[in-house]
Amino acid sequence: MENLTPEQVIEKFNTIISEKTINSVNKTELESLKNEMTAMIQKNDNSDLKTALAKLEGMVEGMKENKIVGEGTFKNIGDAIFKAYSDNLDKIKEKSASSGVLDLDVKVAGTMTINGNYSGGVVALTELEQGVTRIVRRMPFLRQIVNAGVTLSKYITYIEQANPDPNEAGMTAEGALKTQQDFDLVERQAVTQKITAFIKVSKEMIQDLPFMQKEINTELMELVALKLDSQILSGDGTGNNLVGILQNAVTFSATGFALSIPFANELDVLRVAIQQVESALFQVNYIIMHPTDIAKFDVTKTSTGEYTMPMIYTDLNGVKRYNGIEIISNTGMAVGTFLLGDFTKSNLRIREDMNIQVGSVNDDFTKNLVTILCEARATHYVKTNHYGAFVKGTFATAKSALLKP
Repeated sequence: MENLTPEQVIEKFNTIISEKTINSVNKTELESLKNEMTAMIQKNDNSDLKTALAKLEGMVEGMKENKIVGEGTFKNIGDAIFKAYSDNLDKIKEKSASSGVLDLDVKVAGTMTINGNYSGGVVALTELEQGVTRIVRRMPFLRQIVNAGVTLSKYITYIEQANPDPNEAGMTAEGALKTQQDFDLVERQAVTQKITAFIKVSKEMIQDLPFMQKEINTELMELVALKLDSQILSGDGTGNNLVGILQNAVTFSATGFALSIPFANELDVLRVAIQQVESALFQVNYIIMHPTDIAKFDVTKTSTGEYTMPMIYTDLNGVKRYNGIEIISNTGMAVGTFLLGDFTKSNLRIREDMNIQVGSVNDDFTKNLVTILCEARATHYVKTNHYGAFVKGTFATAKSALLKP
């Protein structure tokens, strides 16, 4: 084997490796392979080949000692070493004149990790949670507490008594003229208005996302319901707006309690407002407040830090009450304000309840789009003679009106 060319050394070494690795190699066989490599180094006079073979011998020895290959598991290391030697043949020749040492990198099987061995996406690593997390919006509530009904007409017409004179019976002596009465009749009207919302979507999105149709329907109906709720509460009656309760409610009045209550607080305001409604001959059945103002009642303390006696309590059904009256917590009311009254005097009439329609408009057909529409028609009114059934106010202003100097 003396004076072999680099190519012959490679061929010879490949033959030895192939013979040794045709089956799995244990430590004893690996030791035999090392001995043969040592013999080749001793017989060959080419210093560069000796260096390369010595390097390979060291790698085999290192793998044996470090247990890169274990008992009965080594099968492809020969190919790996041979490939590394072949890939660097030109460099070996270049090193012949300088008798330098060339490092050969041999790739062997390593530990598989997600970061190192998985690519192209994350589908196999993902669990899809069913459904869509919807945007959080306030709950509409007024339709459930007002005097709601249906109508088959665009207009609601009602007749109110007005200007009674003298508006009381008289005590009449024998033979005397009896007390005469009269009053006027006034015809009033409320007109239904339309509330709408629509979404334009591609047919592909509806087909490829099975839940999309339901999500769109839910979204549109929720938006229409919320708009109706806000119109019942605070519509200003201009343009296409309904006339809301706040538009007709009477403003808080301190009346006989003005500047007479020491340390006036929010509970004092509510109590005086309740008597204001009752003085107008109505019965309060609901108090509506923002959650922030309700929370203030639960954290009220004395000047020395003790909690005050809870004037607001929660009944067995989880309903908060004050003076026996249900309190509704809703962000539809602005912070620092309140509305209470007899909500049977708030009249909602539905001409067309919420419904979903699907169709094509304009160039939807040529663009493969569909339009999904939700709409409703309704009207709301508080009769003039019932304005006193509702009292509204701002806590800060009302407390100032009650506070004893």
